[in-house]
Amino acid sequence: MTDFVLRMYDTLDHAEMARNALLAAGYDTDQVQIEAMNSEAGPVAGNFTVGNSSDHSNHSGIGDSGDYNANFRGVRQGAIIKLTVAVDSDSSHAQANDVLDRVAVSQS
Repeated sequence: MTDFVLRMYDTLDHAEMARNALLAAGYDTDQVQIEAMNSEAGPVAGNFTVGNSSDHSNHSGIGDSGDYNANFRGVRQGAIIKLTVAVDSDSSHAQANDVLDRVAVSQS
């Protein structure tokens, strides 16, 4: 029975490093898939869709005296690349996790 190991990465470079490590460990190219999980519009971490307008604003969001600045400052995207490994045994599952854990340590 096929099972899956799933990891999320912030960058394509990190996901490709993990994929290359799995291929070097003997996993087949058909077993390791990388997929981008977002569009150019999101997902993001931030509060910009709700707004931070103050009582002194006309609430238009345009031309305010910086009320919306806090919403757009520091917005980041994260965990947007999904890596999936198809495994067919407990030992293969454990090996994939071990390889991915070692790659994660080298990326930090």
